[in-house]
Amino acid sequence: MPDVFIVALVGALISLDRTAFLQMMVSQPIVAGPIVGFVLGDPVTGLTIGCVLELFWIGALPVGGSIPPNETTAAVIATSVGIIVCRDIGVTSALSLPIMIFSILVSIPLSIAGQRVDIFVRNYNRKFALNADGLAGAGNFAHIDRENLKGLFSFFMASFFSLLALIGLGLPVVKTLYPLLPNSERLVNGFYLSFYLFISLGIAVLMRTGKGKSMAPIFSAGFLIGMILHQFAFK
Repeated sequence: MPDVFIVALVGALISLDRTAFLQMMVSQPIVAGPIVGFVLGDPVTGLTIGCVLELFWIGALPVGGSIPPNETTAAVIATSVGIIVCRDIGVTSALSLPIMIFSILVSIPLSIAGQRVDIFVRNYNRKFALNADGLAGAGNFAHIDRENLKGLFSFFMASFFSLLALIGLGLPVVKTLYPLLPNSERLVNGFYLSFYLFISLGIAVLMRTGKGKSMAPIFSAGFLIGMILHQFAFK
């Protein structure tokens, strides 16, 4: 599918920001989700999914030897799968909670595959660092930048092909399971409850990540602003 190829390409470019290039936080789910959503014509769904996943991984940063599950991969997969499945099965709103929750649940274990790809690429790129050391020792400084570009290219290609495969895996899973769900009010209410539980879990992670007392006024202010905006939006 052209959409899957384009999303994998955009997702691979976003993934470079995670550790390989710039690190401007574009790779965070709250940014990556809306970008992928914009590419697919539905940035609102991307922002919604990105916010939930951002809360999950807000304290998990790839610093030093720490390589957490790939939150960028999860955001790209969940957003693209949710939007594409809605489009393919004729659901009018990509904010359909059952599809959105299915997409998030599928993306979380697949983010562990993204983690494995990160580990593999980092180990693979060691040879470029050794080559750069050798060039520096020989006084050949003009070609050291090539070794950096090789490492950057390997990160991009690994991200592109892994996203291509993982999105291709997630799409049929959600597309197959969703039509099997019974169409009942109780099930819909259960999905609404699950969505708010996801958010509550994310807030708990955020509160634990922050510094106790300093987080309380920030959380309270955010809650108050959210309630005010909600009243205006649904007045």
